[in-house]
Amino acid sequence: MAGQAWQAALARLCAVALPEDESADLPDEVFDAVDDLIEAYGADDIAEIVARAVHAGQATVGQATTLLNVAAWSGADNGASMKLTLDDWVRRADDTVRLSMALHHEVYLLPTAAEMTAVLTDVAARFPEHRAICQDRIAGRRGD
Repeated sequence: MAGQAWQAALARLCAVALPEDESADLPDEVFDAVDDLIEAYGADDIAEIVARAVHAGQATVGQATTLLNVAAWSGADNGASMKLTLDDWVRRADDTVRLSMALHHEVYLLPTAAEMTAVLTDVAARFPEHRAICQDRIAGRRGD
């Protein structure tokens, strides 16, 4: 039953219409649906199930990134558990959907600037489609 509850909550979340203009306010329904998913899933880290929804065609990478940005501030741990998952995705760089979601998340990736620079330099070389975002992330992070 618990699996059905979070799957239904995920489907409701993916069905929420998001504004195409990234500067527009998100509808309240998004925040409510993220809260419902976190509660139904029983954990603040919903990154993996949102990534599976993208692979299943329930959401786009852009939608998923927005949902994870909302989720980071909706859970009890302010995104700490989800950040561990996103950092792992970037280190592994073995799934372009997960990699894109992590690269476009609103938090600094990886614990240190040195690690982030090394990992993102490698990612940029391996995935030319992500080169610009990797360079922006590296340039935007001050040394720790």
